[in-house]
Amino acid sequence: MKITKVETIRSEDRKYCWIQIYTDAGYVGLGETYDRADPAEVVIHEFARGHLIGQNPEDIEKIWNRMYRSASFHGLMGAELRAMSGIDMALWDLLGKTLDRPLYRILGGETRSKVPVYFSGIYDETETNRTAFQDWSRRCVDEGWKACKTARFFGDFYPSYGKTDFADTTGYISATDVSEGTKRFEWVRDAVGDALEVGIDLHAAFDVPGAIRIAESVRHLNPYFIEEPIHPHNFTALKEVRESGGVPIAAGERIFSRWGFQQILELGAADVLNPDLAWTGGISEVKKIASYAEVHYIPVAPHNYGPLSCMALTHLMAVLPNTRHLEFTAYHYPTWNTYIDEPITVKEGMLDLCDRPGLGRELSAKMLALPRTTIEP
Repeated sequence: MKITKVETIRSEDRKYCWIQIYTDAGYVGLGETYDRADPAEVVIHEFARGHLIGQNPEDIEKIWNRMYRSASFHGLMGAELRAMSGIDMALWDLLGKTLDRPLYRILGGETRSKVPVYFSGIYDETETNRTAFQDWSRRCVDEGWKACKTARFFGDFYPSYGKTDFADTTGYISATDVSEGTKRFEWVRDAVGDALEVGIDLHAAFDVPGAIRIAESVRHLNPYFIEEPIHPHNFTALKEVRESGGVPIAAGERIFSRWGFQQILELGAADVLNPDLAWTGGISEVKKIASYAEVHYIPVAPHNYGPLSCMALTHLMAVLPNTRHLEFTAYHYPTWNTYIDEPITVKEGMLDLCDRPGLGRELSAKMLALPRTTIEP
């Protein structure tokens, strides 16, 4: 079996780039990458010409390493890694279709029959007051949600909003703002107690003293984790936040490839890893990152912002033994479900496994009708 052509299709908002890999046996593999996808699409076309056309698509490791050796000249971040991620996803989807098996079966078989998810952005569409936060928290618990993540506790105080006396380049947060953010967390605990695991997303907005100030203030409320309290690329600084703040730290969506995760694991700088499959190297790489994390007894709870990525991660997390919750942004899925031929649904905070071959989803007819770029010999 040989790859005969590669096509890319862009969503109408240009955020998503879908990759279709065709073979002489009639099988077509589907992959995805997203956000700032314009440069990634160009690299996909380069990789298609140099590393895909004429190759056996079953040689996933060989193709990944050929792309890696080419991309490593420019550092393992950015457009090259996003291109590799989407291609890798498409190759795994293709292999599942060739074998007529769902991905979780060819990745190692299930360790769980359902995948737990957390409600990402749980309060994004909620007014910022006690009554609104508490009513919505109770409703979510009643609907079966057991875990969530929010930026709404401290998001109003990000320095990038320019509301401090130090302009928008600082990482400072005042004691007054820390107190206000902590009060919002207390509203949730007063409403539902520990029925919700609550992660706090700080979007790398703060410096080390600011992040520690926040962590110390919410420690008594037992957060599930604080995600990206600072930019995560100085792992010694991240470790300082973890040790001084005394709360679990999640990091990884801005870290790419297994080499990027090496030091964060070896230094013990995070308690939870959240790699993004569409950015960090694809299914192949997340599986390796998770295995490396398992050696350190660290769980993974992947970042997830695309419908096909969600399908790939559902299969993968059904296999991996050291996973926590998968990120799931319930507000976005009504739109994202229009991109695929069968909706993704969550029930009581869980995703069911799909037994269709490969990823288990195809692009919808509307998406397949969009313009595409074709790379052929």
